Amino acid sequence: MNVSYLIVTSRSPISHEKVNGKHVARENIGGVVTAMRRIMQNEGGTWVCWGDGRLDGDYQHEKLETYSIERVLLSKYEKIGFYDDFSNGTLWPLFHYFRERIKFTVTGFSAYYEVNRKFAKAIMENLDEKMIIWIHDYQLSLVPGILREAGVKNRIIFTWHIPWVASEFFATLPRSDEIMASIARSDVITFHNDTYAENFISSYRSIKGGYGDIRRKVHSISLGIDTSYYSTDNVRPLGGHSFNGRKVIFSIDRLDYTKGLTKKVLTIERLLRMHPEYSEKFVFLMIVTPSRTGVQEYLTMKRELEMTIGRVNGEYGSLNWYPIIYIYRKISQKTLLSYYVSADVALITPLFDGLNLVSKEFVNATKKGVLIISKFAGASADLKEALIVNPNDLEGTAETIVRAFKMGHDEKMARLNKLKQNVQNHDINWWVNEIKNFSDGSQRSTTNG
Repeated sequence: MNVSYLIVTSRSPISHEKVNGKHVARENIGGVVTAMRRIMQNEGGTWVCWGDGRLDGDYQHEKLETYSIERVLLSKYEKIGFYDDFSNGTLWPLFHYFRERIKFTVTGFSAYYEVNRKFAKAIMENLDEKMIIWIHDYQLSLVPGILREAGVKNRIIFTWHIPWVASEFFATLPRSDEIMASIARSDVITFHNDTYAENFISSYRSIKGGYGDIRRKVHSISLGIDTSYYSTDNVRPLGGHSFNGRKVIFSIDRLDYTKGLTKKVLTIERLLRMHPEYSEKFVFLMIVTPSRTGVQEYLTMKRELEMTIGRVNGEYGSLNWYPIIYIYRKISQKTLLSYYVSADVALITPLFDGLNLVSKEFVNATKKGVLIISKFAGASADLKEALIVNPNDLEGTAETIVRAFKMGHDEKMARLNKLKQNVQNHDINWWVNEIKNFSDGSQRSTTNG
């Protein structure tokens, strides 16, 4: 049987915007959309997504060369309830263990359900019996259950891209049983590491009172990157003159409380306090990309971060040097690659992160760098030769940076070569193919790769 995919994501692969009075179609980037775009370009099919671009309403049904896009359009009320209130106000903090930030409202959940129902309706309107439905992430957790209740028999794959928390913590969520019951009606359920998969199975057992057939459905398959895209054959480093021969520590993060941004700055402060001999010997190039720019909580977070950076630079800097170079804006992929190539150390230390593809991109691109990664980033399970830290331990992380500075060439290259081998053997093609193997209904063990 000739199988095609119906991909379902909150994010659209292409957004239509108006820039300086002109119509612009922009390809969105990111690990998930890149992987899904590859399937669609190679095999065709239909992509159901949220049309959140300013002009996406004019392209609700868009036919591209090899696949079509069907956009779900949301009202302002639906967007606030579905995206702001429940997805980002309830599920995001809960699944990152930020208990004090969890906000649950009945109206938020109602909007979330109605938008999931809209997605299910769009799926059914574009479905044929040969299609495999592949649904992505926490914004759409109720879609599998809605489809099954409507009588849809097609095979459903559900991929969860953020952490799955311990069963006791998941149980604190009102309507947790509905979310679990829906996801469990998928045929295949994938997570990015073994811990998340086992936490999900434990949550299912707590709610259902047993395992049922959930163990044969759940798999751990870590998302890979497009290693050819992050090749640096034609990329120039920034050049030694840019930093006057100093060591370069690099990080890039979205503005979000899960990323531990202020703790990074305080780690640099600890480093300089404990090792004053490193004054003027390095720079920390800290890139922060804007996120939720209209939300007061995020504006407050940005202001506190910048005040901390200013204080540390003021206390430890000089006329010729500041320890932290802070850039708050989106940067191009070409510029990002130059930073990867130039950095001696990548400081990837989120407080909690489902995966973190930056770590894998850096490993693939660098020819000399040392990766420092948080033990709470999902990718740390794949990247065991990195220097793994607890970002809450400021002194310990600072000492690890010093260790990276002092690391000999042989150890550095031995670690880096093993990391590169892992990233390149488990790239985006591997990830897609591993999950596609489930399309024929074959069953495999709970964890893979």
